[in-house]
Amino acid sequence: MGFWTIIGLFSLVIVAAIFLKQLGKSIPILELMLFIAGAQWILGPTIEYVSPSLHYKYYMYVPQEVYMSYVVPAYMLFSAVVLLVLKPYQNVRMPIDNLNQYEQYGVKIFVIGVAFDLVGGFLPGALGFFAFIISNFKFAGAILLYFSNKKMLRRIFYGALVYLFLSSLRKALFHDLILWSVFFYMFWAIKYKPSLKTVVITFFVGIMSLTTLQTIKAVYRTKIWNGYSGNKLELFAGLAIDAVFLGGNNADELDGELNNVRLNQGWIISAIMDEIPKRQAYLNGETIQEALVATVVPRVLSSGKKEAGGRENFRKFTGLKIEENTSMGISIIGEAYGNFKILGGILFMGIWGFILAKIWVFLLRRCFKYPMLLAFIPLIFLQVIKAETELVVVLNHLVKASIVVFGFFWAARQFLNWELESE
Repeated sequence: MGFWTIIGLFSLVIVAAIFLKQLGKSIPILELMLFIAGAQWILGPTIEYVSPSLHYKYYMYVPQEVYMSYVVPAYMLFSAVVLLVLKPYQNVRMPIDNLNQYEQYGVKIFVIGVAFDLVGGFLPGALGFFAFIISNFKFAGAILLYFSNKKMLRRIFYGALVYLFLSSLRKALFHDLILWSVFFYMFWAIKYKPSLKTVVITFFVGIMSLTTLQTIKAVYRTKIWNGYSGNKLELFAGLAIDAVFLGGNNADELDGELNNVRLNQGWIISAIMDEIPKRQAYLNGETIQEALVATVVPRVLSSGKKEAGGRENFRKFTGLKIEENTSMGISIIGEAYGNFKILGGILFMGIWGFILAKIWVFLLRRCFKYPMLLAFIPLIFLQVIKAETELVVVLNHLVKASIVVFGFFWAARQFLNWELESE
């Protein structure tokens, strides 16, 4: 295990410790982002280098010292900048106690979210994305109701958890279930202030649960998408029990040996480092500019507007083939390398960390005037915390979700006469 690998793993441990320490004190979404990134960019690749999966495609394309000598410094600068900007605010008391005064709005926000969840799938293009953002209002509304003094309203929060789980089973997609469960836990922790021991135990239980989910979701998804007509809950529970207690022996489709492939975003980053500049020249900021244009220019004004799908950039950066119905993100750290080389990519990650942290500080300051905004912050950062997403996806969601949320606040004050300022 090389020098940079050891430093990278040590950095990940520090980030994990900071994240766990902040649970119950703040809403550590950016700390969670750093932990996820470190796990997928450093821990996953380390496991692959030490114990290769021997998969024909999902392997590390460059030697360990080459990969880690770029990714680890980039990750360390990214993390250091974020944490340094956030440091003065880590012990600032969140205005959580004020959230119970918005319970009547929480019900309405929850209903709005559910309504758009039902109609969103029938809307085209930009309207569909707009509906997706508003459909997630149901979770912001549920968070507000969780802090209600009325037991009946708090039950809606738990109903939202059940709805989220059943929706994930129906679609066989579990990303939202994982992310919103962690977000909900952050708000639970800040309300009840659990001990560090409780937080650590919960953390490891969560990791074990996530590992089990990763083990079974491929076979579950295959069955559901192939028209499974039985009870989905029973199928899911059966696969989970088999994975936990029998090691998957009764389900030969389980591909637990490829578990690390799902954790390891490094195979894509290493493929980029193998492709560029050998067969593809550095892009010198091309996709960064495209991401900015795609974010600020409406599609009706730009016929060649960048699609936030991942296929085009994946093919260009890695040189690998990908099916038309498949989308894989190259990650911002991979995109930074492909555009700006090693040193430029490292510096870009520092700049990107500074931008994200400053946006977080801006939102936090607004929360003291409008405490209800706290419940919407997870929605604004929903794509930001995913380590595999590229800049066009992250910026598109971050900017447009912010516009929708602040537009909703403005409309609620102007036309519905909602009292949103803290009393």
